[in-house]
This record gives sequence, C-alpha cells and structure tokens, in this order.
Amino acid sequence: MKILINDFKSSEETYKNIFRNYGYEENELIFCNSFEKLKLFIVEQLENKKLHIDAIITNESSASNVDSLQASKIIRFRNSFDTSYSKENFRISSIPVILYTNIETRGTVSQDIWQAVIQKNKVGQHDNFILEFENAIRTWRKRLITDLENLEILNKNIHNFQESTFYKNRYKNQIGKNFENYFVLKTGIVSKEFIKLPTPLIYDWLIIKRKEIEQSIMKFNSTYNKHIKYDRKNNERTILHKFFNQNKMILLRDAFIDLEYEKNLYDLNEKTNEECDYILKTEFPEFLKTTFFEVKKEDVTFYVKKKTKRPQFSSNYLSHLEQVWRYKEYSEREDNQQEIEFKLGYKTENFDHILLAGRKEEKLEMKDKFSGDLNRMFNGIEVVTYEELEELNIDYFDKFNRLSIEVE
Repeated sequence: MKILINDFKSSEETYKNIFRNYGYEENELIFCNSFEKLKLFIVEQLENKKLHIDAIITNESSASNVDSLQASKIIRFRNSFDTSYSKENFRISSIPVILYTNIETRGTVSQDIWQAVIQKNKVGQHDNFILEFENAIRTWRKRLITDLENLEILNKNIHNFQESTFYKNRYKNQIGKNFENYFVLKTGIVSKEFIKLPTPLIYDWLIIKRKEIEQSIMKFNSTYNKHIKYDRKNNERTILHKFFNQNKMILLRDAFIDLEYEKNLYDLNEKTNEECDYILKTEFPEFLKTTFFEVKKEDVTFYVKKKTKRPQFSSNYLSHLEQVWRYKEYSEREDNQQEIEFKLGYKTENFDHILLAGRKEEKLEMKDKFSGDLNRMFNGIEVVTYEELEELNIDYFDKFNRLSIEVE
C-alpha cells in the first residue's frame, strides 16, 4: 500500500500515528505539502517511471493566506491524464482521491467529484476516516475486477498472453484492436496499454491468499519459539536466515518492494566490506526509507546486572549494535554513495537501520532505560524484537483482510 498525502508539513506525525493505529507502516506514506509538489510527483513518479500508488489524500487550504494545497485543482489535474501508471497497467485518472479536511463539508463541498469526503475529527477518533478510506480502496479494486470481466480475462492466465489461443482467436481482433472503444466505454481503471495486450497483474491482493499470510506468520512464530537448539551447525544462517529467505513476506509486508540478501558493499575509505543480512528496498527511494536489517538470535540478552543501580548492555547486544552502527556510518558517508547506487540499483540517502534481536518481555522490563540508552549511545538505530516483528505481520494480515474483495 502506498498513499500520497497532500497536507501541511505540521500534520505528518498525526497521519503517521493515525495510520499506525490501524496497521499501516510509515513506509507506506508519501508526503507532499503543496499542489505543485503533488503535480510533480504524478508526472515524474507515476506517468514517467510508471510506479504505483493506491490513493491520494488531500487537505483543503482555500481559507489560508496562501492556498498551497489547492485541493479543488487536484481532481481536474488527475482527470486531464489519459496516460498510465503502475507498470502501464492502470490509468492515472482512476487513482482514488480523498478529501480529508477541517472545513465543514456538508453543503460546502461537492461530494460527487471525490472518492470520499471526510471531515477531520479533532477529538482523536479516526475510525470513520479509516473506514471511508478503505472503502475507497475496495471500490477501486472492485472496479478493476469489473474491467477484467468486461475484457473477458478475469481468472484467465495472461502470462505470455499473446501466445494463447484465446488471444489469437478472439482477443486480438475483437478487443485489442478496439482498445480505444473499450478504454472509453467499457473500462474505468485499466490503461490503453493493458487493453491492447494484458500482462500479469502482480499485486499482493490479487495473487496472495489470506491463508498464505496466516501460515507464514504461524511458521515465523514456530521458528523463533520452537527451533532446534543452536550449535555450530544450527545457527542464525541455517535457521533464521533460511526462514526469511523462504518467507520474504515477513520482512517486506506492504512496506517494501524487494530485498537484497547479504549484499557485499565495499567501503572505499576503510578498504573493507560491509555485508548486512538484509537491505529492504522501496520503489520510492527519494521519499521512503531503504532499510538495513540485521538479524540476530531471539535469545539475545539486552542487559546484565539488571538488579544494580547501573544495568549494562550485554556484550553480545553491544556487539550487535556496533555492527549495525557501522552500517549506519557506511550509508551516511558520501564516498560510498556510488557503491550503494550500483548495488541497490537506485540512488538514495534515505535509510533506516534496524536490529532484529531478543524478546519483547525484556525490552518492556527495561523500557525507560532501554530507549534512553539506545538514543544516547546509538541514536538512529531501531531495535525490533521477534514478538514485535510478528505483531507487525499480524497488523499487515488484519489490514489485508479488511481490504480484500471477493474475486469469483
């Protein structure tokens, strides 16, 4: 899920908190704070690069001294496109746009032109906002299914579609050659390119079943709770890495598009190499985080001497933090940017650095000291426990279920 939000910069943390409470992650939210930036994003990221977003949310600023958001122009701008986005699969003019504003909307805002009009709730209750937002997403998905039905390809295998008997005997002449007519009269979501020659739609909600996500989460729980005892042959790589490599969804969810495993990065200054376990990649490196994700054992002890006045980081935990800190230092050095761009396939200076280790019980036990010590000694490093990673995936599963539609 990728959501483009056009609102004042001061509102960004509010959006993050709202969406977090309903199972969304920060790396699903893309912020711009003016109509001009939104226009540039649509042209550069969607029309030119053919990347994917699921919806646009905009506030309204006509009462301000400077109407920077210009919500009233967004629909007109979106509708001016007959070109495509999302790997040329969909038309830009179909992207759901939701007005989310402080102004009184009843009788003052034309409801018909928006996919939803929602008045901001000042008392902190956001159930209706999420309900209306997710209704707009489901409506768009249902319209796509209707398009596929009208193109007579719903539930058909369209891999190498041009080689199929159906394409040669019917689709090519009856539908493909009449793509303009189908674009205007019989579809509302798919692009001209897609109508001419359909290609596989590789989107989680179309290709992944609920049971697959549920089973992956159950396997993850079993892996970190019930695996065989660690020894020289059975270690992080043979147990934990093996699981993640076979169940990438646990790391990617809706927040990342792909990952690199043990990618070797050369440090020009130090004449050494860094090799983080996983680098989690995004489609939008200019706007969203690329994450260095280091995996350590679930039995890591965070603190020793807990009953004394000065509990200390355990030697193992300290060593793990120092390792992730080296990745942070590496990614922040300008001399390494060319190597990072070459190895990841894109340029970015926008990184997160996460250590997966330990159990939530101890993290909560040392709650105040845990965050204080981490920020003081390793500011910018996030430590995620195994239970917390499982909870992220449960949130993803719940959201997936809420947004799912029945495809017959």
